[in-house]
Amino acid sequence: MPADLDAAKYVSFTTYKKDGTPVALPVWIVPFDGGYAFTTDTNSFKVKRVRNDARASLAVSNMKGVVADGAVVHEGAAVVLNADDVKRVAELVKAKYKVGWALLGVMSVAKKLLGKGSTATAECAIKVTLHS
Repeated sequence: MPADLDAAKYVSFTTYKKDGTPVALPVWIVPFDGGYAFTTDTNSFKVKRVRNDARASLAVSNMKGVVADGAVVHEGAAVVLNADDVKRVAELVKAKYKVGWALLGVMSVAKKLLGKGSTATAECAIKVTLHS
């Protein structure tokens, strides 16, 4: 497992649209069953792209998803995990990102109270297994 990813607070997760266009977004990752995983909403475009094309890459980034020049890009294959694994990944993410996880919960409730969003929680998880 690459030390840069193990130590990263944010990682740029890149997947591909049906036309081959790459889309990169920052995510929180945790080591999980020989790869790296993160939670996301079931209806997110990340999930749709992974289901259409398993190609994915991970690179250490800042919170905006900006990857530093010279950063290592780790290529791999992504899969959408089953419900049991989603729970396990969510617990690992919650443990690693304690304050951020709590803030997300507060923001979600505030949006719901203001009528600007739902209180939907991450119901899905994606795992990236890196190529050797």
